[in-house]
Amino acid sequence: MFIATNTVHLKTGYAEAFIERFNKEGKIQGMKGFVGLEILLTENTKDYEEVTILTRWENKEGFFGWMKSDAFKESHAHRGGISDFIIKNKTTFYEVKVTRGPIRV
Repeated sequence: MFIATNTVHLKTGYAEAFIERFNKEGKIQGMKGFVGLEILLTENTKDYEEVTILTRWENKEGFFGWMKSDAFKESHAHRGGISDFIIKNKTTFYEVKVTRGPIRV
């Protein structure tokens, strides 16, 4: 599995609006190799809000296929004004071996 984690530090008060961009079904769900997406909000930070967008893929080819797709370019074309409240943005990649799937509740 390939995991792409994008951690964003935002000016206080902007996290919810930022999350709303990702909190709906989009074209990424139909991409080959897509496994899942999580959006994490870290609360109680002192000087900023932190949002992590975590996507999981069957392999890195699936992720890089998404990044090269027209759907990816379209989803990032309407970002006007977003950078005004981003303090820091870091992307990390992990290639992992899954030894146990999620526990179903």
